[in-house]
Order: sequence, then structure tokens, then C-alpha cells
Amino acid sequence: MKQTPFYLGFNMTPGIGPARLARLIEFFGSAEAAWQAPLRDLVASGLDAKSCESLMTTRARLCLDDEMA
Repeated sequence: MKQTPFYLGFNMTPGIGPARLARLIEFFGSAEAAWQAPLRDLVASGLDAKSCESLMTTRARLCLDDEMA
């Protein structure tokens, strides 16, 4: 799968800007891997609790395929 949907998802996540996204991609290797990472791995990556919560909430409510359409 292309990375575009995952970049879109992060763009729609409050508290995740370019700098945090860059650190996540560096840690996980891709935007897709970062998007799909479990909470414990997000914490291990250095993402703060508020941003982790925001990402988990966004992932739960957002359908990337629908957003791309």
C-alpha cells in the first residue's frame, strides 16, 4: 500500500506535526508502520502521552480508505 493514506491520517491527528511525524518514521521505518504501531511501541518511540492518546483516538475513528476516496 502506498504511504499517502498514512500521511493523511497523521495530518488529521491533532498534536502530530511534521517534527513528530519525522521522528515516528525514523523510529518505525515508514508512515504505515508508525500508523499501525501498538501503543507500547509508540511510547517506546518517545511519543508523549497526549499525542499517543490523540493518535489512538484518530486511528479508531478514521477510515483511511474513505478519506482517500
